[in-house]
Amino acid sequence: MGLIFRTEPKFDKSFEKLTKKDNVLKERALKKIGEICTNPEIGKPLKNKLKGTRRVHIGHYVIIYAIFGSEIVFLNFNHHDFAYK
Repeated sequence: MGLIFRTEPKFDKSFEKLTKKDNVLKERALKKIGEICTNPEIGKPLKNKLKGTRRVHIGHYVIIYAIFGSEIVFLNFNHHDFAYK
């Protein structure tokens, strides 16, 4: 069985808001999401209150996600200055 993924409402809301008028960012983010689904280990593991999650950068933006067995959960997508709050 392959990996499955889902998104959290926080991820959906910020992804929609940030990519609505920026097709380049949207394409880059979707490509990165595809890469994560292919190889979930590419993200850097986070520490402290975000322990158990990983992150990947897309320019000044960050995707934060977690791996639970065969499921990838996309938690947040935001500008680096706001992603970790």
